[in-house]
Amino acid sequence: MAPMTEVASVVREALKADFIGAGQRAGRKKKRVVSAGALHPIKCVIVGKDNRAFVYDDETDAVFGVEARDPSAIEALSRKSASVLPSAATHFLALLADTESVSTVYSNHESLLWRDAGAVLQTLALVSEAFGLGFCPLGILGQEAADGLLPSGHRFLGVGVAAIGRRVRGVASSEGQP
Repeated sequence: MAPMTEVASVVREALKADFIGAGQRAGRKKKRVVSAGALHPIKCVIVGKDNRAFVYDDETDAVFGVEARDPSAIEALSRKSASVLPSAATHFLALLADTESVSTVYSNHESLLWRDAGAVLQTLALVSEAFGLGFCPLGILGQEAADGLLPSGHRFLGVGVAAIGRRVRGVASSEGQP
């Protein structure tokens, strides 16, 4: 398993805000990952093997641990994620979309959220590769992370989960290819 510091560094490099707007541009950000309107509504929660959750905050450029409001929801996310990759020793990244931030600016904001989530997954994959880590989107959404961490009535939507960890070197595939 990759150390949490490496995983947090990948998330930070992918989601760091190089510029945060003020005044007329308040709420707009310049990042490495593309986002329509520069609103960047996708947040990332890192869930470790021990079900501890960490969040990257681009406003303060910090990764910090958060206490789950409902630990059973985080455990459910870990079980669901592990069922996709049962033998992987990884951390899981849950992407959460802030529906409120974009719904006030755009009609049909859901389309923007899904496009931005795809751009974040792609950027995380590229940064993971640069860090020498394996990255695998799991095809699940991760609503459990939002529901387990945030108060009821929140406006965050689970928009993707991925596994991130060390690659296993020297293991042949079933087709005999290295």
